[in-house]
Amino acid sequence: MSRISNALPQRLIERALCAISDIAWRVPLGTARKGQRASSWVPGKRSDRPSRSAIPLGVPRTTRSVCPHCVIETRNAVLDGRTDINVLKRDPGVINAEIIEEAGRVLMRKICQIHGPFEDVLATDAAFFRRMERLYPGPDFACTEDDLVHDHGVSSVRYGRGAFLVFDLTNRCNMKCWPCFMDANAVGHVHELDLDDIKRILERARSFKPQREVNILFSGGEPTISPFFLDAIGSARALGFKRLHVATNGIRFAQDADFAQQAREAGLHSVFLQLDGVSDESNSHRGVSNLFRVKQQAMENLANAGLRITLQVTVAIRNVDKVFSVVFQPIMFTGRDENVTDDRRYAQRYTLSQLAADLGSQMSTEWEPLRDWFPTAAISQFSDVLDLLQPSDSAEGSVAPNEHPDWGVMSPLIVNRRTGFWVPIARFFNLERFNRDLQIIANSGRGKALTYARLAMAILRNYSPDLAPSGFSVVDFVDLFRQCSARTRIASPTWERDERGTGEWVTTIVYGQWFQDLVVQNLAAIETSMTPVATQEGEIPFSAYNSVGWRQLVEQLHRTATLPQWHRQHGRHAIHAKGNLVQVLGAGKDTMDCRDGALAEKPATLSCCESESPPQ
Repeated sequence: MSRISNALPQRLIERALCAISDIAWRVPLGTARKGQRASSWVPGKRSDRPSRSAIPLGVPRTTRSVCPHCVIETRNAVLDGRTDINVLKRDPGVINAEIIEEAGRVLMRKICQIHGPFEDVLATDAAFFRRMERLYPGPDFACTEDDLVHDHGVSSVRYGRGAFLVFDLTNRCNMKCWPCFMDANAVGHVHELDLDDIKRILERARSFKPQREVNILFSGGEPTISPFFLDAIGSARALGFKRLHVATNGIRFAQDADFAQQAREAGLHSVFLQLDGVSDESNSHRGVSNLFRVKQQAMENLANAGLRITLQVTVAIRNVDKVFSVVFQPIMFTGRDENVTDDRRYAQRYTLSQLAADLGSQMSTEWEPLRDWFPTAAISQFSDVLDLLQPSDSAEGSVAPNEHPDWGVMSPLIVNRRTGFWVPIARFFNLERFNRDLQIIANSGRGKALTYARLAMAILRNYSPDLAPSGFSVVDFVDLFRQCSARTRIASPTWERDERGTGEWVTTIVYGQWFQDLVVQNLAAIETSMTPVATQEGEIPFSAYNSVGWRQLVEQLHRTATLPQWHRQHGRHAIHAKGNLVQVLGAGKDTMDCRDGALAEKPATLSCCESESPPQ
């Protein structure tokens, strides 16, 4: 009874604060000094940014795409020396595509005069698709002084600072999975960045505008088997990059707890741990019979080393102090899966609207696609306000994930550390209106004091105390604000601790990241890529790198060795496949597999030149 009586005056006070803030927000402030501030890291003032109309949106519309067969033919001609690389840049098979609504779905249809028609689905829910496009805030600054970085013709990044810069340290891997967008362990050569390559690419990442605070994501193949993995982390840290991540299958981290600690000491910040489900059976298609147990051990070792983890949602809620975010990536039919049949592609195509709907239907908590999901680019509106609050002589802008709304979505949640209870923020906070308020604040170009005041008003006027979960108060928003700020802007030496907050409630964001294969490729969306791949040939949008043919071209131009040459010099690394067990070191035990402590036999592995067919 006392808890109810204590909560009642708190809610009354909060209602009053929210009402006062709404009234104060509406008070005219005079003429806004739109975009009056400029900083050294941007190519101009905020008012110089491209308008929202610079990126074609709406249904129906016409966009530029590619013919899958023409692209493959052009790619092969370049690789064989029968045509010039400029053809891949200029026209690898560009055709028009229609984006239309039909029977509640959004489709892409296109016709090549040589190879005929192509069709695939972009969204199974047209209302969800339209919502994401409607809430898109518009592109970031156009890139300038970037000829050495973005010279890839129709596959070029043209807008923004990006959110992640992907480093493929090696095309070698210690697994042989289906699916695999890069066809790891099935090509006849090794492409591996050496330390000089890594340093040059990192230095070039600072060379254009808008200069940015960015997340470095070391990837592969399996990046942890690169001999330069720890050195790469140290080099990035020495050059001033602080957000250092690795995308990994987790095997090496599970096998060696000390390796996780060494990576942390080198400067690694967090780990993107690949996970397909919460049982060995749901991960069995990857060819390791105890893979989920391996993931659990890896997560334990990583958490003990103080590293953040991003992985699958049902594990995330139970491990909220270990797991930072969740990223779902629907299958991209490229690499090992480029030549699947139309029937298989139709059956396995999975869109972001399906992701939002399936998560909503499978969770016990109310999670609504048309209320709780937003384009990932909405985060950039918060970044814009943080940019306004930083000193005018700042050398870099905040992290701003400004990708096209058809290919990146997110849903912010809050989770109670003590109880595990979670709820979408949009249930009790008008996030849609708040984002509009942020845009007004950023456009006004006011001083720090007024910007902070307006930000506080915007938070309070969009908060609904009566809809908030029990135990959550407006005071908790202060901690949530600190967490969100640390996600996008490093402003203090305690930023890593600030990311997770200090209170009972923690923010977790669920992302849907859909990369484009050749059938659904939209060249206008390529231009806003927030995940370019850093290579010796510049920064190339992830989708173009792995589908158009830039990966094959870069690896051919900068091939480290053929497989026979590599084997003679370095031997053969183990590849875990064909249902084998991975041995890990259990805490306080001898080397064991992950099945209830039973001693494992020596794992059956493939050498890196052998082949295993993916399931059909």
